[in-house]
Amino acid sequence: MANIVLPQLAPWSESHLQAITQATTQEKFNEAFDAFVTKDESHLEIIFNGARITREEYKAHLKGEAFDEVGASVQFNGVVTVPGKDGDATSNVSTGIFYTAIIAEGIVIRDAPVERKIVSSVNISVKNDPTIPKPATIAHGIRGFFDPRRAFKINQVVTDGPNTSSS
Repeated sequence: MANIVLPQLAPWSESHLQAITQATTQEKFNEAFDAFVTKDESHLEIIFNGARITREEYKAHLKGEAFDEVGASVQFNGVVTVPGKDGDATSNVSTGIFYTAIIAEGIVIRDAPVERKIVSSVNISVKNDPTIPKPATIAHGIRGFFDPRRAFKINQVVTDGPNTSSS
């Protein structure tokens, strides 16, 4: 039986951060956040702008960055990935990501949305989350897509302010 090949951590991390930042409804935001950060608080460690915070506090910070906007663009400026001890590049891995996001708010002034610019550096450690149940097996041992990886350690530095760049 062939296994489904999971994406490497760099594209995995980028796609999850992008989904969180570009979520325009509460439901999409919650789905994106839960697919990125473990719900297992006993093994979760989050440092945000130098302060240790809970999962719910982190969620509130990211919700402030994303959500309620008209649109967002995310540019990844650099990604570094370090494989885990076993050399596996898909789990037990650490990655560092530097990105810039431009958020177009729902507020319009002079026919243009108010924009915010977020610049962030985030380091995450990802491993398989044993609390996520595997989907039921269907015929011939096929399960379909299943990715049990979640971030268990997050250290993020963020600046958030008006976008003063020219479009």
